[in-house]
Amino acid sequence: MPPSDNMLAEEATTTTTTTITTTTTTTEDSSFKPTRKLSSEAQCISRVLKNCINQVEITAILGKIIQFYAVSGVVDEDLCNLLQAHRVLVERLLMLECQKPDGLPAKQAEEVKKREIVQVREKIKNSVRDVLRFFRVHPNVFWSLKKRLGQADKNERVLIRMLQMFHSYVEKRLCSENQLRVPQRQQPLFLDKTLELLGLEEEDSATVLKNLDKMLLQKEREIKNLERYLKEQHLQAEHELTLQEEQEKIYLIILGAEKRNLAEKADQLNLELLTLMTENRKAERILQEENDGLRKETENILQTFDKDMHEIQTKLERMEENYGKELEEVRKLQEPYNTLEEKYNEIQEKRRLAEEKRQEELRKLQQKIKAVVIIQACWRGYIVRKALKSKTKKGKKGKKGKGKGKGKGKKGK
Repeated sequence: MPPSDNMLAEEATTTTTTTITTTTTTTEDSSFKPTRKLSSEAQCISRVLKNCINQVEITAILGKIIQFYAVSGVVDEDLCNLLQAHRVLVERLLMLECQKPDGLPAKQAEEVKKREIVQVREKIKNSVRDVLRFFRVHPNVFWSLKKRLGQADKNERVLIRMLQMFHSYVEKRLCSENQLRVPQRQQPLFLDKTLELLGLEEEDSATVLKNLDKMLLQKEREIKNLERYLKEQHLQAEHELTLQEEQEKIYLIILGAEKRNLAEKADQLNLELLTLMTENRKAERILQEENDGLRKETENILQTFDKDMHEIQTKLERMEENYGKELEEVRKLQEPYNTLEEKYNEIQEKRRLAEEKRQEELRKLQQKIKAVVIIQACWRGYIVRKALKSKTKKGKKGKKGKGKGKGKGKKGK
């Protein structure tokens, strides 16, 4: 558990310890509820006890509520302002306890520190009372937060349970006091019964007180552990502060050495700057002289350029005049050129037509020659075939005559 949460719980419980020893709330167990109606005085006592127990429940989860409002985006300006003020005061108390006084004597510084711590503790108590007052006016806010955040820690739950048991015991006791009001005739028997009941109730109260003593001892141990933890944190913070002071001294020494080195470098750079400035002035004078010479040369060049441009301009004007004359001559020659071009086109057209006619005649001549060649070939073929036919006819006649002669010879034999 971090020290801030412990401090929140501790400061919250200190504001209600004056009433915790005599307070409790209604128990959740139905067995503790009185069966008879209480008197008006008893009801007033019970309401006071319930209110005090509610305050104990609020202080038990006050640290969780502060953490929840610091992290979540829940918007409740009044409660946020109260919790923020309480948190600032607790952090202020922790800082004062860990702070090391300087600039004053030891005793005086310790007294100032104790006085400031007492003032801050009083402010923390007042801030806790403001928070409790807010939750008393708005109980629904507390119950909704309790459902979200869950129950308190184990020790606080046990304490609340014991206080609830104590509350039920007080209510029973108040009920029994109402029942003890009997007629005087029944007082002897009733006194014996009441003595027995008182003995049993004393035993129950003794067990309850033992449990409460155990809880208080445990809380005292927790407080001692917290004080020990705070002392350790205080010593650790003092040690860290001493180390930080030593580191700062070393850092200051290093910074002084660096400052001296930088001053020496600055002096050296100033000397270099002066030398460079003198050299730059010399170079600037040289460049100025060169610029003057170049300016004169550019003026001479511009003058020569103007002369050349004037001559070129005159030449250009002459050439433009000649060009105009040539254009005029071209316009004059354009008409005969057009007529000549038309004649040339006519001649070309006649040549083309003559060429086409010649090609056509040549084609017809080739066709005629081809036809003649074909006719001649056909005629020659015809003649050849005719000659062959006549030869074949003569050959057949000769063969027939020879055949007849051979036949006669055979018959004669």
